[in-house]
Amino acid sequence: MRKFICVVAAVCLLASAAVLPVRAEIQLPPDVMASATEGINGVYSLDFETADKNIAQVFAQYPDHPFAHFGNAMIAWSRYEYEFETSDDAQRKVFEKILDDSINGIKRWMKQHPDDPNAYMGIGALYGLRAMFSMRNRSWITAYFSGRKAIKNLERSLQLDPTYYDAYFGLGIYQYYAGTLPSVIKVLAKIVAIKGNPDEGVKQLNAAREKAMFTSDSAKLILIEVQNTRKSKYYSPAKSLEYIRDLRAKYPKNPLMHYVEVICLYETGDYDNVTAQAGRFLELIGKDPFYKDIYIARAYTALGTVQMAKGNFDKARDAFEEGRKALQGQEVSRWGLWNEFRLGQVYDLLGRREDAVKQYKYVLTFKDKWGFDEAAKALLKTPYALPENGDVGPLPPL
Repeated sequence: MRKFICVVAAVCLLASAAVLPVRAEIQLPPDVMASATEGINGVYSLDFETADKNIAQVFAQYPDHPFAHFGNAMIAWSRYEYEFETSDDAQRKVFEKILDDSINGIKRWMKQHPDDPNAYMGIGALYGLRAMFSMRNRSWITAYFSGRKAIKNLERSLQLDPTYYDAYFGLGIYQYYAGTLPSVIKVLAKIVAIKGNPDEGVKQLNAAREKAMFTSDSAKLILIEVQNTRKSKYYSPAKSLEYIRDLRAKYPKNPLMHYVEVICLYETGDYDNVTAQAGRFLELIGKDPFYKDIYIARAYTALGTVQMAKGNFDKARDAFEEGRKALQGQEVSRWGLWNEFRLGQVYDLLGRREDAVKQYKYVLTFKDKWGFDEAAKALLKTPYALPENGDVGPLPPL
């Protein structure tokens, strides 16, 4: 869930920045702002052709403007994350190069405009993106130094403009997640002096939600993640559902917003609506141009997981097996492999241990891009069983 929401929030950050007046000395003309807005609408609909065309027009007139560079990096990231499901190594290299080029481009802008808070916001956000990407790939030291640069630049944007509440978005993410690191990572955190304060982070995120010009919607998405975290004092899935419904009303064409609502419905225990919305999500694939075939795995994972949660293991098996059939011919993706992992769990619950073992071994045949190996190896040793409270865990992948 954390990775899913963070990336959707990053896309929101780009979209919000493009449709509001620039706070720097350099004012973008209306036609340039219109191109930026149209480009961002393309990102929101995952219409990357439209996004690329319009961001290119911004670059043509303002080659190193922070918004242009940040937009370009976010298009590359969104394509890698959602069009290719983090499964395409070539697209990963494209993203990494564009990220480096974008950071360097904003640095050039900063030399000419050293007091532009937008520049510090933009480069701080990109360093934050690099930190998140590095953490996903277990490059902890790179993640630490990138994160430190992100915070330094965001704090500088506030020094230049104390009313730049958008900076609280990135600072709030840092404070919250640094303060809730897994125990294994906390060992590294002590070595490199990473400190966080979750309460302060939530406070800063709410400040961005209420007052930020650019990142209010992004803050809502991160708060959804915070409020959907089980066994947390911030757990409030009903509030998360309220936030995502506001965002869906604002961005009705975005399938990612649709799926976040499915996740929130699951957390509230409204299983009938999970089934209805996941079914609707599946129906739109192939009919709506922005509901891509690669999202099939998400729909079936939701349909199967909700049946697991209801204790209908035969129906859960049917959903995951249907998902497997529907995914034949596709390159394996994170959600597709999660569907296979869940199917193994259901086989265990049905007493089909041999089939379950085959599933876990199948999961282990792939490079561990998404962190499933440890759980799969554990289930090879000990069959999956429901905890006493019957909780099958969150809907998104591990």
